[in-house]
Amino acid sequence: MAQDEANHGVIIRGDSHGPVAAGHQPTALQVNNTSGVQLEEVLHRLRETRSWIEENRTRLDEADLALEEVDDITDLVQQSQPNRARVMAKVDRLVTRLSAVGGIAGGAWGLDQLISQFLR
Repeated sequence: MAQDEANHGVIIRGDSHGPVAAGHQPTALQVNNTSGVQLEEVLHRLRETRSWIEENRTRLDEADLALEEVDDITDLVQQSQPNRARVMAKVDRLVTRLSAVGGIAGGAWGLDQLISQFLR
């Protein structure tokens, strides 16, 4: 088999996984996997985030607004059919408020990804 005829595979990590072939006729198999993220896990991370905000009020310019965002997100994700656009807009605002503080950017981004995966 010539090099240009070979298929090369990779694994897609995150909420999708499966083989991906590259070559003259690439194909992909994508499987959404949201069963791994449960509401309890999202609520736990939101509680942790709320506690961190309360403990670090002096480091945040808008701590009260960040707490409101956490409370709003908590209420929204517990609805029987959460409005994804509304939840993610609140999450984006929260991430922006928290990422201004050194050391929390990764945690805020992780929360964003967790909630995004939960809502799929």
